[in-house]
Amino acid sequence: MNALFKQLFVAVATCMLLVAPVLADSIKCPVGQFEANGVCTKPTPDQGLALLLEGNLNFVNFKGISQINKYSDPLIRKEVALGQHPYAIILACSDSRVPPEILFDKGLGEIFTVRVAGNVVAPHELGSIEYALEHLGANLIVVMGHERCGAVSATYGSYPAHLEGNIGSLTESIYPAVAAVVGNNPKPDDPAEKAAQVEECIVENIKLVSESLEANSEIIKEFVELGKAKIVRAKYDLDTGIVTVLQ
Repeated sequence: MNALFKQLFVAVATCMLLVAPVLADSIKCPVGQFEANGVCTKPTPDQGLALLLEGNLNFVNFKGISQINKYSDPLIRKEVALGQHPYAIILACSDSRVPPEILFDKGLGEIFTVRVAGNVVAPHELGSIEYALEHLGANLIVVMGHERCGAVSATYGSYPAHLEGNIGSLTESIYPAVAAVVGNNPKPDDPAEKAAQVEECIVENIKLVSESLEANSEIIKEFVELGKAKIVRAKYDLDTGIVTVLQ
């Protein structure tokens, strides 16, 4: 049994030694670019979105060696240490179950992530997005909410009252989405109907946040109007692992 174990150990170790250089060699273009017709180029917003959704499918199907593994190679780490050129900006919730790098199967240097509970925006978040557009060359902004968001649920639970303190500063930003869905109507008593209404609030919050980007940032507005950037709305399903693009 010990001899068999040693043989297996040697085989696995040998395999890892052989695979490691292949991982580094398999990335022919600089991080943040991809190969198209033998030329390394920055993805367009639509191409960047396709790369993200392809990565999400890898995550959902748990396919073999991931981009995260490839782009964690020491050689890649040294490359991105000298500078970053992400092609996508992900505005996402801070929820521990929705790390964009894992959900989209992306590694070091590929995506610029801005995370805050409820995926809301205030000056700090807007400034971060502007920085990635102006100075890092990103051209795709994804506003991603997720199923059963705690921040939205808390806002819905307290509505029409307003929460106080620092948490209240977050729910205050989500309040308009809940108001748009619930309005002056009484909340349903049925738990399933309440849960469904929370999901409506989550989608409405994604919509309002995405609209607020251009409304509150001249830089983002200019990039979008000139076709230098694109804003996309998305929602992550905690149960299936699938990211769905919203209209």
